[in-house]
Amino acid sequence: MSALPASDPILSCAEAREFEAARFGGDEALEWPAMQRAGRALAAAVLRDFLEIGGFPPAGRVLVLAGKGHNAGDALLAAHEVLRQFPDATAEVLFVLGERASRPLAARAWRELSGSFPDRVAAVAAEATGGLCYSLCLDGIFGFQFRPPVAPRVAAVIERINAASIRFRAAVDLPSAELFRADFTYATGIVKMPVLASAKAGRVRYLDLGFFEPTCVAPDALARVLMPALLAPLAALRTSQSDKRTY
Repeated sequence: MSALPASDPILSCAEAREFEAARFGGDEALEWPAMQRAGRALAAAVLRDFLEIGGFPPAGRVLVLAGKGHNAGDALLAAHEVLRQFPDATAEVLFVLGERASRPLAARAWRELSGSFPDRVAAVAAEATGGLCYSLCLDGIFGFQFRPPVAPRVAAVIERINAASIRFRAAVDLPSAELFRADFTYATGIVKMPVLASAKAGRVRYLDLGFFEPTCVAPDALARVLMPALLAPLAALRTSQSDKRTY
């Protein structure tokens, strides 16, 4: 089967794992730039979608739910970009699995965030988030490699956050453990099949990180994401005096 031009494949979790292993080979020197691109793309998409409810407030409070892997790194770097753009914003980071569990790139992302904004960033315990209001929550606890069951303590943290006062809830890749209740889910680099059937994903956005350039070898998937290059020629304004039944 030949792939539809200007489209990227939607992969199963196993296919995504195999593709990323072939592309990066576990090399942190390759993974770190990709994580930086993901963080910037995530921040840009969140801030754009935030405009639907009036925009991110100048002194907004960000809560990052950090696990130990790449999703945590993406979320931390996205928070970094938000704070860079909003000098009066602050961020609190909840290491749901413990800060010491962080893998090297997630730990590096945390150092960059906390080191860049030492007076505006703090690590917090789950209990400290109770009763507080946040402008934005970034869910980076679990990624597509998560395997159930989720630990009861972690489930309790997610349920606490679900009940908190948060204007905008964003999940990285997939809502953690299919428990986190997202307003938007941002598929970073690859859309994984489970997000399309998730009851907690909210609105799904694809963040193209350039993984599927023409020279790459990718699974020839039937399900695909249509890219702007394919859709843009179809975009046009309707006549102001028109009826939906004529289209």
